[in-house]
Amino acid sequence: MEPTSRRISRRSISMHPKRKKNADTFKKDDTPMKRLQMMLRPEWEIDFMNELKDNPDEDCVEVTRQLEGVGNNYRSLEEMRYLETSEQNNDAQNISEKLAKLKRYGELINTSRRYLNPLSSYLTQFGLELNKLSGQMEFLQNRSNQLNSNIEDKKLLDAKLTPLINDLAIPPQIVKSVCKGNINRRWVENIQFIDEKKEIYSNYHKRGLQTGTPVLSLHDLSRLLSILEMKCIERIRNYLILQVKRLRKPSTASQLVQKEMLEVKEIFSFLLARNEKLANELRLAYCYTMRWYYKQHFLMYLSSLERLKIIHVDKSVLLGMPRENESTTLTGSFFSRKSRSTLPEININEYLISIPKRFETLMSRDQTAMLAQIAETNKTRYWMEEGFKNFNQALLDNVSTEYLFLNEFFGVQTLEESIKFTKLIFTPVYKMGYSYTEFLSQESSDIFGILIMVRLCQGFEYEVQHRRIPILDDYLNYQLILLWPKFQKLIDDNCTSMKKAASSSLTIKTISKNVMVPLSLTQNFGMIITNLIRLSSNLMFEIETWEPLTNSVIRLIDQFESCMKIMAGTLKDNKKYKAFLYNNFYLIYTMISNELEEEEQAEASQKEIKGSTLEAENRGVTEELEGKKTLAETEKDRFKRLVDKNSQEE
Repeated sequence: MEPTSRRISRRSISMHPKRKKNADTFKKDDTPMKRLQMMLRPEWEIDFMNELKDNPDEDCVEVTRQLEGVGNNYRSLEEMRYLETSEQNNDAQNISEKLAKLKRYGELINTSRRYLNPLSSYLTQFGLELNKLSGQMEFLQNRSNQLNSNIEDKKLLDAKLTPLINDLAIPPQIVKSVCKGNINRRWVENIQFIDEKKEIYSNYHKRGLQTGTPVLSLHDLSRLLSILEMKCIERIRNYLILQVKRLRKPSTASQLVQKEMLEVKEIFSFLLARNEKLANELRLAYCYTMRWYYKQHFLMYLSSLERLKIIHVDKSVLLGMPRENESTTLTGSFFSRKSRSTLPEININEYLISIPKRFETLMSRDQTAMLAQIAETNKTRYWMEEGFKNFNQALLDNVSTEYLFLNEFFGVQTLEESIKFTKLIFTPVYKMGYSYTEFLSQESSDIFGILIMVRLCQGFEYEVQHRRIPILDDYLNYQLILLWPKFQKLIDDNCTSMKKAASSSLTIKTISKNVMVPLSLTQNFGMIITNLIRLSSNLMFEIETWEPLTNSVIRLIDQFESCMKIMAGTLKDNKKYKAFLYNNFYLIYTMISNELEEEEQAEASQKEIKGSTLEAENRGVTEELEGKKTLAETEKDRFKRLVDKNSQEE
């Protein structure tokens, strides 16, 4: 570009704007001066000598070329010099500032180098450690992969071996428990474990024979299992012997021992399956021990019952006796019957009046035996059936308990075995019961006491059937064998007594004085016969025609009718004869009629209370009796005919 012809004054030159210094890095569009300044930078600038280039003088050539074209930018030489001088001053000032900054930068660089040299060493060492750690991580990764592979293999192996180990292994805790543990409910689990293992070993043995690959350790394990079985048998034997010894101590309650044994009832079946002879011997030892146990305890109980003041009824209560003897209370011992002490009198009227209250013993649902302590200290007078009831109720309860225990613990299944073992245990007690019954009834004339004892026996039979314990039938039947003959003998005694009264002079004199008043004999007979009929019509036990009571009542009435006719025959006047028979027979007829009305009212009230339930329960009995008259109805009709026959015609 050519310069213009216009001249520029110095003032205009001085006012020429300064060029701005470009502080940017070395670029293609920079001014030549800028490029030169950048080439003159200190040595810390990267490649300040341009030594890294292939042609180091390339920049100088470029600057020279640009300087040649600089003159084209100025109007005159003075302007050029002025501007160059001004730029040099500015550049010198800038260079001084930059040198100061450069110095500070140099110091900062030196300081940084002092701090960065250790860091460089640390980073170098860190790089080495990092490389080493990287190698270790690679090793661990390979090791982890290997372990994962081993774990998977172990899982597969465990899946195959765990069932086998669980089937074959015998834990040490089981061995320790079998040898040293207390025999209780938890210990029974050991014998169950042994039974299961024995069955498993047998299955593995059969499988090994079939496949030809037997389990090598099965022989040793089976031997260990056999040792545990023998140890269990030894522990069970010692346990049962210990319990038998406990029962032989006087202060031991059999219920507590039996309760403990029932908690481990599986031990006897285990023993019976592996050593039957030993099991039978231990069971027999238990039975003989309980035989002694019950014998001793029932002897003590009888000793307590003998202290009860049993009212002894003598022959003064027989019908037609001319005098009323004193009644005594039986205080003689069951083992020595010689001593009796006289108590206040009880005449036949008191005896007969007490009969309805005594019947409450049959109707009561109290199935508890009197405690021995109460029997020893009680001063109340009792009738004979109270002692009989308490003894046999206690026997029934103990026999039931023992029967259930034998079946549950010793596994007695058949009825023959049950009867065999219960007889072995209770035979001495049965004999005591027979002797006690004979003791109560031997010298007694208490006909109702005997009959109530018969009904109690029949009630015990009903209770035994209800409890499903068919082992007391023989004992109760023998009791009835003892009681029925005694009852019939007392019927005979009453018949004989009435026969004697009919021919006595005292009775004849009494009749001749007043024929219109029934005899005291008739009144007593009426009370006896109505109470006998009441007991005979009780369908809770048996149908009345199936037992000796009906025939005995008929025989007693026949004898009474005969005696009345004999006594009436002493009267010569026919009117007095008929009046005497009419009044006495009518009294009996009235008493029997009243008894029937009371029974009908009682049945009606029961039907109202129980409704159809009672009707369903008695339906079988009602159908069987349909069309048949009861004993009370029959005898009522009989006395009705006698009354009609001897009624006086106006």
